[in-house]
Order: sequence, then C-alpha cells, then structure tokens
Amino acid sequence: MNKINPPPRGALWRITKLAGLLLLSFAAMNVAAAANFPVGTHLIKGTLKDWQNKVLTSSAAVTIQAVSTNGTVIASTKVADPTADGYNFLLEIPLSSKATDLTAAVGDRLNCVLIQESGLSIAATPIPVGDANAVSNICFELVNTKSYTKDGTTVNVPEEYVDTIAAWMEAYEIEGEYDPFADYDHDGASNYAEYCAGTNPFDATDKLAITAYAAPQSAPHAISFEYVGGHVYGVATTLSLTNPKWAAQPVKKSETDAEQAQVMPSADEEDVGMTTIYVVPAEGATSQFFKVEAK
Repeated sequence: MNKINPPPRGALWRITKLAGLLLLSFAAMNVAAAANFPVGTHLIKGTLKDWQNKVLTSSAAVTIQAVSTNGTVIASTKVADPTADGYNFLLEIPLSSKATDLTAAVGDRLNCVLIQESGLSIAATPIPVGDANAVSNICFELVNTKSYTKDGTTVNVPEEYVDTIAAWMEAYEIEGEYDPFADYDHDGASNYAEYCAGTNPFDATDKLAITAYAAPQSAPHAISFEYVGGHVYGVATTLSLTNPKWAAQPVKKSETDAEQAQVMPSADEEDVGMTTIYVVPAEGATSQFFKVEAK
C-alpha cells in the first residue's frame, strides 16, 4: 500500500491556521463582552426634606451622591428647586450586566450620601437599583431620626422635631414620651399625620382636611383643602367606607394637567392657603370616597 503523505505546509496551510486563530480570538472577545456590557440607566427621582418635613430648595446647597459599597461615586447631583410634584433631585445610575467601578447592576444597593455646603457628609438610607430605563422614587430627611413601631407599623420622626414637641408637651402637661401614633388634640389625625402635614398637633382646629368638593359629571372631581407651603400632597380613594381599601389616586394641579402621583401646591415654605387639586373618578363607580394626604 502506498503511503499518502500530507501536503506541504505552504502558504495555504499558514493562512488556514491564521484564520482559525482569528476565529478563536473573536470568540474569546465575544465571551468577554457577554460577561459584562452596558444595559442603560436607572433613574432615581427623589425628595429631600428638612426636620419639619418641608421639601428643600436649591438654597440648601446639598449634593446627593450614589456610592457603591467599595466607595466609588457612581452618580451625583445637587438638590434643585422642587418640581410641581415635590421632587427635588434626580440621580441617573449607569447600569451594566455586572457592577464595575463606574456602574451598578440591577438589584444592587447603593449608599446615598448627602453632602452639605459646609463639607459635612451624612449617610442616608441605602437605595436599591431598579431595572434599566425605569424610574424609582425615594424620600428622606437631612436629619437624624427616631423610629417608632406600633402594630407592625414603623415611622421615622426627626429627633429635632421630637425635641420640639416634647417641650410643648410639658407646657400642655402631657406626660410620657412623644407618641406619633397618639392624637394629642383629639382631632382625628395622629401626631405623625400632623407632622407630615405641618399642622399643630396641639390645636384641633389646625388639621389637614377637605374643605370643599365638587363632582361634575363630565370633568375631574375638584378637591379643595388648606395647604402648608413646602409640603407635598396626594389623594387616596376607596369605593366603600365599609372595610375601606384606600389606594393612591392620580391627581392633577389643574383640570388640563397630566396626571401625577402627588402635587406640591407651593414651594414657598412660608406660604399657607387654599388650593384645589383634581382627580379623575373611577370608571363605572357608583360611589367613590377621597381623602387628602400629606406625603
């Protein structure tokens, strides 16, 4: 039997080998690229408040940073004047399929650091990173807070506010420590609800309440109430007062505005007065009940 010798390793063999190496190199590059690639941004739309629960303006000169667990600043922005719905900052978090020094991954938790003009840094509540091209909302205070829990509900109240109310409690001869779940003036609003609304927890005539209501058939329902400047308000609705199930209701600042989750009637912290907001009634509902809430 004649032995068949392989062809000489000439130019054609070298080209074929080179092509194979190039294919392997491209495959390796694709594997590396697939391991980590950009996936967009996640927007964090937030509200930063002071110890009185009032929305801060740009005059507060506060910078908000989203910081990874390794200490890298991933996103940064300054507190701005609040928008009509009460938000005063927007963080754009760059995302990749796997977190890097300059990006986060969906599901990560970032540290939110607040930096005042004086250079003082204050660690705030950690913020979760949501999906790409989505928006999440967050609200927190530029203060130290105390936590209170009752019947499974936990609220956080600024220490400075608690100290102020404690002094008033002594003047009104109310014994014990401040209780946000109590109702010191017996007006039907809890002390915590009065903190949120900016009303006086010792004055039964000072509370957040609907003062006028109009329900035209062919237009949004108009709800009027007295507001406190610098606070954010929303509306909750239920179809029945028997075992009510309150749910947030989209609102409008005027009959022709686009719907949004909440409104800020005035950015002026000293401004107090009447305002009207509008809600679109539930389709086909024979009855519907509303309440105004301070956020």
